[in-house]
Amino acid sequence: MKLLKKFLDTSRKEALRKMAHGVTDVGRERHMNEDYFLINREKNLYIVADGMGGHNAGDVASQNAVKLADAYMTNKILDQISSDNRKVRDTIIKSLLHAHMKVLDMADKNPDFEGMGCTIVTALLFNNCLHLCHVGDARAYLVNDSGIKLLTRDHSYVMELVKKGRLTIEEARVSPMKNKLNQAIGASKSINPDYKHCELMNGDKILLCSDGLWDMLTDEQIFTVMVQDKPVKKICETLVKMANDAGGHDNITAVIIQYNDANLGTSAALNVDAQELEKTGEYSFVLNNRSPGGNIDTKVEITRDIMTKKKESYVHDDTTEPIFSSEELRKISTGEHSGSLKKEVRKELLKKDPPDVLI
Repeated sequence: MKLLKKFLDTSRKEALRKMAHGVTDVGRERHMNEDYFLINREKNLYIVADGMGGHNAGDVASQNAVKLADAYMTNKILDQISSDNRKVRDTIIKSLLHAHMKVLDMADKNPDFEGMGCTIVTALLFNNCLHLCHVGDARAYLVNDSGIKLLTRDHSYVMELVKKGRLTIEEARVSPMKNKLNQAIGASKSINPDYKHCELMNGDKILLCSDGLWDMLTDEQIFTVMVQDKPVKKICETLVKMANDAGGHDNITAVIIQYNDANLGTSAALNVDAQELEKTGEYSFVLNNRSPGGNIDTKVEITRDIMTKKKESYVHDDTTEPIFSSEELRKISTGEHSGSLKKEVRKELLKKDPPDVLI
């Protein structure tokens, strides 16, 4: 019996290893890699953080933010919340608030760390449900045979202009202001993480990446590589190489999770309406052509004809009901809260208070 259990555990770990992989690279122009990623197969937790270039100790910020968020979401907590999406949402948001407060505290205590910060994107899987939370412009994409969809919205100046209809996605991509962020872990007085969850279908792939990847490659290029029937390790390595070949102006990080479940059907199309495309910058494209045998034609076109269909509730955005208001979040981060709410917030956020992570 013990041998059988050991064999099954080993087989499960090997299967998980094949389903998720991450690669990070310094790029062609940077002297230090300030990106950091985590793959915690036991928790089904995946995180990518990008230390902000030009800021003090960006690598310290990214490493600590990832480790603190991971430590906050203990196995015991995850077991307790796994069947309740709202509790999962609250926990994953609080993990980033916790990391933010700790990184701010580290900077306050050490002049060498003043101004350090990072962007971050976290993915947590429970069964076929993907939970995402992010701050800054680290991104998450969903890819399947039907196309590619950006699941996160950059917390950046240009994306706010896209949302208001003052810039197109194409204009935002080449804007000299594209790297100006509205919020980041440790570098802002307060943060308001965005959360989403969606149901995964058999064969779906999730890409978490830093801007060193998505800024160098178009979504079409990312899709063309990710949709190939190759090991996720090879796909990660190919994407990073392509980003370097395109210039490698920044550190490059890619983490890919492939969801497989024999009991689920094929992947659903990634539909989104035209209004959402224009206002939020979240969009998808579908393949107009396939060659015999299911191989993908080299021509991949952006199309909006699927956007006339009724929007499906494929992706759920719960950020309209934050656990704390923006003003409360600001006061939480800056320590300005007083009275009963302050006690309640501290009780919730510091209930699980892992020790500082030292690099």
